Amino acid sequence: MADPGHVETFNRIAPRYDAKFGKDCETAHDAVLGWAAEAGLRPRTVLDIGCGTGKLLEEAGSRWPAARLYGIDPADRMVEIARRRLPGAELAVGRAERLPLPDASVDLVVSTTAFGHWSDAAAGLREVRRVLSPGGSVMIAEHAPPGVLLGLLLKVMGRLPRLYDVDGMRALVENAALTPERLETVPGTFVVTHATRNG
Repeated sequence: MADPGHVETFNRIAPRYDAKFGKDCETAHDAVLGWAAEAGLRPRTVLDIGCGTGKLLEEAGSRWPAARLYGIDPADRMVEIARRRLPGAELAVGRAERLPLPDASVDLVVSTTAFGHWSDAAAGLREVRRVLSPGGSVMIAEHAPPGVLLGLLLKVMGRLPRLYDVDGMRALVENAALTPERLETVPGTFVVTHATRNG
């Protein structure tokens, strides 16, 4: 999901992550859960890849109280906070490219502001397809690519995750044998993707 430098950064900021980045994350959470509601999804199992402090899973649990909740994140201090927030969820330290779940075991996979930190987006999406049940959905919200000047500045500072526009995300999900259902850039400059596993 992230290279070691990013994991160290997330571990360092874990105790203040929600206070510092909560508003930004809420926009992404609202987009993903809103789209799930519009699609009429009623998952029995939800996996959050890059679950961080567990806020999105907490919201998912409120929306679908009977759902079993799973979360994975490479930053162990983030997972510690999520475990305190969600004692009933199954949370693990790990990466998108190697999900610790059986084939076809998850109805809904979500990921917000984490996709750009996956080490290998293509491999991660293949893993998403593997764990999705037939007809299952994946919802991803990630920042849209920045403009040229800001992109160069962030790259020089070593702070630029790999970000994709709508066409880039469509190609990635199709290459993972997922079916694109809806892809849009939403207010707040997030690219939101809904794809399904058919068959």
